[in-house]
Amino acid sequence: MQMIVKLYIRDFASPFFSVAFPLGSILLFGSIFGNEPNELFNYQHGSMDAMIPALVGMVIAVNGIMTLPLNLSEFMTNKVYKRFDATPMGKGNIILVQVFVYLLAALLSTVIVIVAGRIIYNINIVGDWFVIIPAILLSCVAIFSMGFFIAAIFKSGKVAQVVSYIVYFLMIFISGATVPLEIMPDNIRTFANILPLTHVVNLLQGTFHGQGIGEQVTAIYILVGIALVCGSIGAMMYRRRKWA
Repeated sequence: MQMIVKLYIRDFASPFFSVAFPLGSILLFGSIFGNEPNELFNYQHGSMDAMIPALVGMVIAVNGIMTLPLNLSEFMTNKVYKRFDATPMGKGNIILVQVFVYLLAALLSTVIVIVAGRIIYNINIVGDWFVIIPAILLSCVAIFSMGFFIAAIFKSGKVAQVVSYIVYFLMIFISGATVPLEIMPDNIRTFANILPLTHVVNLLQGTFHGQGIGEQVTAIYILVGIALVCGSIGAMMYRRRKWA
């Protein structure tokens, strides 16, 4: 586990997009829009009230879509899993460790973003934490299953890297994770509905703002479906290719 943590810290992109970029976005958008009740949100919430849960979605995507598949593919390309197969740990356990480390990084980044939002802009979180926390965990499972799927179907690390970057940057800029969907044209918002991260953002914003599970059924069903489909196909491809 220490090895995986060290590799994560040494990778400039992962800590930057997990911590520095969200914090920079908080300061940038906060200085522009502030957190006064906004007409975009029917004067019920401020811009930063909506931005913080969206940025939580972004840090989940950083670790699940960009970092996880790249590191899994790199280990596969460099035959690291093959060497671990010769040890009692085996490649399955090292993959679980990788997933755990990146999941932990996503959750720690989530805490940093929420605390920063509370301290700097006093964001208003009216939702029940017994609803918010499961929503965050479901979002992690769905997005991480997508990352595992990408690593499983693209054996080449370079191909997996290109696909991960395309999927990641497409989603964070069109899903509402960085730019509110409310200010985008109707055709962009329609296209955004096919992106998994859009439903993560909707789920997190809804639960942060006090909506119950019953009001987020669509997002929950979609994310559960993504987790089941991507996770099962990824596991099947993992067994077939053996990543050795």
